[in-house]
Amino acid sequence: MQDSHANPEEFDLYALGALDGQEMQAFEAHVPGCPACRKELAAAKQRVLRLGLAAPAVAPRPQVKSALMEKVKAERAAAGARAVQVKPKKKRWGLRFSLGFAIATAALAFATFELAKMDWERGKQIKNLQAELDAAQTKAKLDAQAMEAMASVTAAPDSAMITLLQQAGGPPGQAHVMYNARMGLAVYSGQIAPAPADKSYQLWLVPASGSPVNAGMVGANQENGAVVVRLTPGLVAKAFAVTMEPAGGMPQPTGPKVLVGAASI
Repeated sequence: MQDSHANPEEFDLYALGALDGQEMQAFEAHVPGCPACRKELAAAKQRVLRLGLAAPAVAPRPQVKSALMEKVKAERAAAGARAVQVKPKKKRWGLRFSLGFAIATAALAFATFELAKMDWERGKQIKNLQAELDAAQTKAKLDAQAMEAMASVTAAPDSAMITLLQQAGGPPGQAHVMYNARMGLAVYSGQIAPAPADKSYQLWLVPASGSPVNAGMVGANQENGAVVVRLTPGLVAKAFAVTMEPAGGMPQPTGPKVLVGAASI
């Protein structure tokens, strides 16, 4: 760059707003008419813009900015005192302050982002653990209810054990229902081949007269986790059956019987 052009440092200072006084006046008087200097100024503005966008914008703590501004005021006062004794030199504190402040802001933004990311990950882990705990507690409660119901039904002399067998052409499996009509309580356990993705297994009590009574949904493998069914007390069962229904079940059986067991009346 020729001597007639602006000082190289002045482009960055001007882009940062740190050029003032006669230097700024001379700079603004020269640059508009100089293609090379206009190009250099545009490049300086791009550098400053990239520096400002290097990290997410995070406001510095008030104490940081206050301390920096006090330091700036002190430097200005000291510079004024020196101007009485010696020939003033070109001030470059504006550039140092701007660059230092930008670096501090970027570092603070990065630290804030990392802390927020850690908090989010910890929150997600806690949420997943809570969901697992809730599921385990729910299963434990259901298992306890099943054990209590099984004990009650087994101890009752008027309870009956019904064995449900595989039907011709149906999926392989077998199940048992311990039923007490007086209590209106049944406990189902058994195993069937898994149903298709869009189907569910549904248990029915077939009464001595009238339509089948919905006894709830059962899984393919209920050997380790029995299903407790509470029905209307006094309801006499002629049989129990498991049918394959659309996912979620139906009010009345519509699908094929996969397991059926007759009860002694």
